[in-house]
Amino acid sequence: MINLTPSYIDALLEYANERGLERIYRQAQMFIANEISIDEAPEGLRRLLERLSGSREDVMPMLHAFMEAARGKMNLAEAAVYSAVPLTGEQLRALEVKLSHICKRQLNITAEVDPSLLGGVRAVVDDTVLDDTIKRKLSDMKRSIYEGMRGDARVKT
Repeated sequence: MINLTPSYIDALLEYANERGLERIYRQAQMFIANEISIDEAPEGLRRLLERLSGSREDVMPMLHAFMEAARGKMNLAEAAVYSAVPLTGEQLRALEVKLSHICKRQLNITAEVDPSLLGGVRAVVDDTVLDDTIKRKLSDMKRSIYEGMRGDARVKT
């Protein structure tokens, strides 16, 4: 098993930085998502993984630690965007610009459809949730009405 010390991760970052950190980061994302073997990985990532030796399962903890460190170095955050209907490329780009401005980071956005939202968009960036969905607005309205009714009941007594 590989010892994932900070100095080891720093060495991997330096190696990747010299060969195109963003490119290798994107290749690592594809490697994880597509469940391909090390031999099938794109050249830049394959060379990084070969330095580690071991099977795909053996290198995954290191790869995840490397990706987290790379996101920090690139000031990149993962963002998940949920909408009731599929978003167009133009809508995603506009949303990325707005969210990047709010979060003050570059974002790697993945979009998913969630019909239960009824409309609007919910974005999750790291531990922050930005919810501008109709579902949330209806819930807020319902809570406000109930709170108003409780307030009225207290005034009458």
